[in-house]
Amino acid sequence: MNSHLRALWRRIGYVSLLGLLLVALGTPSAQAQVLYGSIVGTVQDSSGGVIPGATVTITNRGTSQTREASTDENGRYTFSNVQAGFYDLAVTADGFSGYIEENIEVTVNRVRRSDVTLSVGSVSESVTVAASALALQTEKTDVNSELGSRAVTNMPLPNYRNYQSLINLVPGATPGRFQNSVGSSPGRSLRRTSMA
Repeated sequence: MNSHLRALWRRIGYVSLLGLLLVALGTPSAQAQVLYGSIVGTVQDSSGGVIPGATVTITNRGTSQTREASTDENGRYTFSNVQAGFYDLAVTADGFSGYIEENIEVTVNRVRRSDVTLSVGSVSESVTVAASALALQTEKTDVNSELGSRAVTNMPLPNYRNYQSLINLVPGATPGRFQNSVGSSPGRSLRRTSMA
């Protein structure tokens, strides 16, 4: 009687283990969606020497929220997980004039590099720089595109107003042919098929 009970518990254990294994193998891996950008850079003096311990502050122009970081021993700073928007960057260090760069645009899934050169002077002096309108992506090799709400609202879209048809507006993207297909949405299909 005792051996029958042990055999039964073993079978239950094996079936449970097999069930857990099947669930683990059948679960699809989740693809992460990037919702933030980054600002990185190096702080150096006019001779090209790095400045460790400089205080770097970014301020969101829309929300007035600030974040602060210090440069490492190589003069580098990093702000990761930065919400998309426009930022002002301020750098201060002992024995150097302050530095302010305005209107740095941060976009989703992009690393924005902003290197800073400080000049020797008192902290009460500051240099203000207006950010350029177009910044090259130099930190990553991937290509991405961001379509804002204005583009989605105002662009004339062929056939149906479907967000999936915006794929066709992104340079280098494979044209979408099966958005809202009959198989996935029988009520409406973007690609019309003729019946013979």
